[in-house]
Amino acid sequence: MRIQLLDLTPAYFQAHDQQDGGLRAAYPQLFQHYYRFWADLDDDVGLDEAQIRRRAHLVRSRLPGVQRAFSGRGFTGARDVVLFVGKGTANGHAFWDDARRTFVVWLAVEAYATPLQADVFATHELLHAWHYTFQPAFYFQDQATKNLIGRQIITEGLATWGTLEVLGCDDLTALWADYVPQDFAQRWYQQCQDREPEMARRLLDTWQTHPETNAWFAMWDEHDVTQYRGGYYMGLQVMRFLHQQFGLDLHTLLQFGAQALEALALTALEKMAQA
Repeated sequence: MRIQLLDLTPAYFQAHDQQDGGLRAAYPQLFQHYYRFWADLDDDVGLDEAQIRRRAHLVRSRLPGVQRAFSGRGFTGARDVVLFVGKGTANGHAFWDDARRTFVVWLAVEAYATPLQADVFATHELLHAWHYTFQPAFYFQDQATKNLIGRQIITEGLATWGTLEVLGCDDLTALWADYVPQDFAQRWYQQCQDREPEMARRLLDTWQTHPETNAWFAMWDEHDVTQYRGGYYMGLQVMRFLHQQFGLDLHTLLQFGAQALEALALTALEKMAQA
C-alpha cells in the first residue's frame, strides 16, 4: 500500500483566521464534511503553535511505518491521507471526495500526542477508508445514518479488530493505544467483559436506532462502559467471533456484503447475549 499524503498544516499557520475561509479554501470538500459531522466552528483546538507543529511532525513521521504494516498484510494500491489542524473534537475518519472519486482519510493532527497513538489511530482510520471503498453501503450521508448503532458497531468494530490484525497488537492497544493509563484500560476492559451479555442484549434491542449522540462511542462516564467507548469493545468482539467461528479474515470481512455482514454480526451478538 502507498499513502499519498496531503499536508494542510502549513495552510493553518498561513491563514490569519481559521474561520475566514482561508484554511477551508485549501480543501473545501474536506471542511464541509468535517464541520457537518465532527466539529463546530467555535470549538477550540486548545493547543499553541509549537504543540501543533510537534504533533503534525509526529504523525508524518509515523505514517511510513503504518504504510509498511498495511503492505505486510497484503494491502495494495494507493490511499489518500490528508493532515490538517482541526478543532480537537475527533482524531480522524474517512470521507468521500467527489472530485478524486475516492474515500480520503483525514487525520486531525492535534489529536495525536504519542507515537503509539499515531500508529494505532491512523491505522484505524485507514481501515475505515478501505471498508467504505469495498462496501460503500457502510458509509453515511446524513447524521441519522452516521449514528445508526448497528452501522457503528460493525464499522468501528472492524476498524478496531483490523488494527489489532494489521499492527499485531493486543486488544487494549487497539482500543486505547496509550491514551489512558494501563491500569485504567485494564479495569475498563474487565468491566466490558463482565457486562458483555448485558451489552449484547442492549445492542440487539437498539440495533436499528440512531440516537442524536451515541453513548456507546462517547466518553461521558468513565465508570460506565456503556457510556465510555464500550461500543468499540463490543464491535471488536463481534469481529473476533466472526473470525473464529466462520474463519473470516480481515480482507474477507472488509469486502463482505453489507446485509450479510449485518446478519452475521447479529448472530454474534445473540451468542454473546446468552453467555
